[in-house]
Amino acid sequence: MKKRLGPVERLFPMPCVLVVGGTMDEADALAVAWINVVSSTPPTLAMGLRNNRRTLALIRDNGGEFTVNIPGTALAAQVDYCGITSGNTADKFADSGLTLVPGAQVGAPIIEECPYNIECRTTHEVEVGDYVVIFGEIVECHAEESILREGTDIAEMDWLDPLIYCAGVREYRGLGPKLHDAYSIGKTIRTAEPADG
Repeated sequence: MKKRLGPVERLFPMPCVLVVGGTMDEADALAVAWINVVSSTPPTLAMGLRNNRRTLALIRDNGGEFTVNIPGTALAAQVDYCGITSGNTADKFADSGLTLVPGAQVGAPIIEECPYNIECRTTHEVEVGDYVVIFGEIVECHAEESILREGTDIAEMDWLDPLIYCAGVREYRGLGPKLHDAYSIGKTIRTAEPADG
């Protein structure tokens, strides 16, 4: 039997990334779990941020540019620190040991220790209660060569080892082992027609 839970903001699991707003001279990072890709044409992601966050103000003050930095599980403490500490009262980068390096297409820096980085420009915002949903067009991506499958631009999940967040229980976790190949395992049910989206 299923228990009704009411309207809760839980989706399992969620990526847990560090979003950086600002410039090399003044930047802040925020741990964000409410984020996902929402379009491939053009490549766009969306994220929900509380509207009083310093990182959001820095994004807005610097032309809507920001970076999304995918940490490995070894960076759980640094990610959590960036999520529970205000950039108004602390230098998160000095405290956590995270290193900023310039982005290639946007003024917001990327985090060197994160093996995968995405540069974005805000295309629009939508206010939802105390939050704002930021839509960011992806203008560049960076990956440590050590996480890429040889001769490709595809990140190997076991090598990336991305940090994920589980809402409700407030836990950080890693991904488990590969189970199946997407766009393939479903064909074992019956000969599937290609989906329209």
